[in-house]
Amino acid sequence: MIASKLLFVAEAVSLAHVARPSVLAHRAVELGHEVVFASNGQFPICSASPEWQSHTLQSIAPALFLQRLAAGQPVYTEAELRQYVEADIRMLESVRPAAVVGDYRLSLSVAARKVGIPLLSIANAHWSPFARDQRMQAPEMAPARYLGYAGLDLVFRAVWPWASLHHCAAMNRVRKDHGLPPYQTLREYYCDGDLTLYSDTPALVPTEGLPASHHYVGPIVWSPTMGLPEWWERAVSQTRPLAYITLGSTGSVDLLPGIIEACLAEGLSCLVATAGRSDFRSDSPHVFSAPYLPGSEAAARADLVVCNGGSATVQQALQKGRPVLGICSNLDQVLTMKAMQQAGVGRYFRAGQFAQPRMRQALRDLATDPALRARAAAMVGEFAQWDPRIHFPRVLHTVLA
Repeated sequence: MIASKLLFVAEAVSLAHVARPSVLAHRAVELGHEVVFASNGQFPICSASPEWQSHTLQSIAPALFLQRLAAGQPVYTEAELRQYVEADIRMLESVRPAAVVGDYRLSLSVAARKVGIPLLSIANAHWSPFARDQRMQAPEMAPARYLGYAGLDLVFRAVWPWASLHHCAAMNRVRKDHGLPPYQTLREYYCDGDLTLYSDTPALVPTEGLPASHHYVGPIVWSPTMGLPEWWERAVSQTRPLAYITLGSTGSVDLLPGIIEACLAEGLSCLVATAGRSDFRSDSPHVFSAPYLPGSEAAARADLVVCNGGSATVQQALQKGRPVLGICSNLDQVLTMKAMQQAGVGRYFRAGQFAQPRMRQALRDLATDPALRARAAAMVGEFAQWDPRIHFPRVLHTVLA
C-alpha cells in the first residue's frame, strides 16, 4: 500500500465518535501513513497522541448535543452546518490528505466533495439504508408518560418518515447551495461517504443488497490505556460475580445509584466507571468506582456488562463474550440494543422504564439464561473474524491504490 497522508476527523459530541477514528488512526500509523487527527480536544484520552499531528476543529458542546437529542430536535442548525462546512473546507485545503476518515462529522459529505478528497465515513450498520430491519422504536421521550411506551412506539413509527426528512432539512438546504442532491432519509444522511465503513459484523446487524461502496470493517473497539486503580485486585478477586457498569458520556447518569442497588440485591459486585460525570460514592465493600477504567479488561473480568446501550461499550462486552444490558436514552442506543436483543446477546429497556423489578429481572436473565450467555460467548469468534485491523487496511487500499 502506498504511504499517504490521511486525515481523521472526530465530531466530539460523544466519546465514541472520537474513540473509533483514533483506533483506525493508530492502525494507519502502523501501516506507515502520515496521520493528522482533527477534533476539538474534548476527549484527549483518545484524541491526543504523539503518533500524529493534531488539528483543532470546533464542535458543538456535548451537553447541547444531548439536549437536542432529548428534545427530538435536529442535532445541528443550518447556521452551524454552514460554519462546519466552511471550517472543513479550510481544513482540507490546508492539510491536503489523500483521503479523509470521518466519524459523525456530517459536514464532510459536502466539504470533501467540494475539495475533491475521498471520504470514508464511519457508521453503525443499524443506520444503514440497507439494514435488514428498519422498524423504528422510540427513544426516551416525554410523551411516554401518557401514551405508554407501546403507544409511543406506534406513534413514532407513523411519524418517522416525516421526522427523518425534517432532520435532513437543514443539511439539504446547505447541499442545494453547493450543487449536491438532497437526502431522502436520515439513514442516507448518516451513512454518506465515497466509502461507508460499518463498525459492526454482518451477523449482529444484517444488511441486504449492499453496494460496492459500503463495507463492514468490524467493531472498532476502543479501551483506554491506563493504570489500574489501587482497588483492582481486591475487586476482581472477590468470590461474588461481577457487573461492569458504565453509562459513558451520554447515559442517564442519575440512574446509577438505582442500578448499583439492583446489582447488589442480586448478589453482584460492581466495577463502576463514571466517565467523570458523577460523584457517586457507595459505602458497600462490593462497589468499586473510578472516573475511567480499561473497559475491555473490566468486561473480560466481569460476568455481565450494564451500560447506556451505546455501541462502544456494547462491543467491548461482546468482544469478551459477555452479555450486555442497555438502559437507553437516545435513538442510536435503542437501535443498537434492539439489534443486540434480536441477536440474542443482550437485553434492553429505556431509561424512563427503569424500575427495580425490571432491572433485577434483566440482571437475572443475563446471569442465568444459558442460551443468551452461549450466544454472547460465541461473539468472541465473530469479533476475531471481523477485526478492523485487517479489514480497514483492505478498504483503505481501494482508495489509495
